[in-house]
Amino acid sequence: MPNRKYLQHPVVLVTLAGTEVEPQSAYFTLLTDQGLPPVMASLAYPLDTPVGAVGDTVTVSLHAETETIRYFTGMVYKLYDEGVLRVLALADGYQKLCDTTVNPAYRKERAKRILQDTLDAAGITETAITCPDVEVKRFSTVRISAARCITLLIKALEEHGHTGLRYFFNEQDVFHFGTGDDTGRNEGEPIVLETAKDIITKGEGQITILPLQIRHSRKVLIDEIEQETVRTDLRVSRHRSRLTLWLKEAHRADGQ
Repeated sequence: MPNRKYLQHPVVLVTLAGTEVEPQSAYFTLLTDQGLPPVMASLAYPLDTPVGAVGDTVTVSLHAETETIRYFTGMVYKLYDEGVLRVLALADGYQKLCDTTVNPAYRKERAKRILQDTLDAAGITETAITCPDVEVKRFSTVRISAARCITLLIKALEEHGHTGLRYFFNEQDVFHFGTGDDTGRNEGEPIVLETAKDIITKGEGQITILPLQIRHSRKVLIDEIEQETVRTDLRVSRHRSRLTLWLKEAHRADGQ
């Protein structure tokens, strides 16, 4: 049965370079979008708290009462000051794709082989892939990033009539590739929401609720009307925690 598990007054649990961070963060933010392969995520601590270094592995979970839910897995890729706070900008596996360069040169090769070679070059092993069984007559470019290579491969597949393909990394940093009907979406049962009980604010195509484990491309039932998340914006702080969802009419594989 579809359900919801709110985290009221959640505590942010952070592990950096394999070690649990004792001081509580000032805030944690996470933005996901169907149209953007990377997420935008950040942690902030007081300036006098010496935590984090560029390149550190990081996991972020939220805990409330007896519930602990993973929200992010990745690395610290940038540090900067924001007033009295030190901000850790976080990146998931997409950063590996950006940092890896490839020089694809294929003739009469299967699209899945090209994709797998690109992922292998970037050291990405955890995957969920649904790739069309298409032979690409020619796929070659000058040296480019692995991220750009995957984008060009998607365009090549579109020329063969396969549309709606996208890729991203989930909260466990697993690479997903496919369409909204298969592995190109975040997994999970539909979330049931009721205006009078669950929604803090509601606007045109947008609602704000308490934190839930939900990213883009999840189905939600709002007052029994099925919709799909296009974009999500989570902010968890010591004083206020909210999740904003941007929605569209749910996509259905039967086209209805």
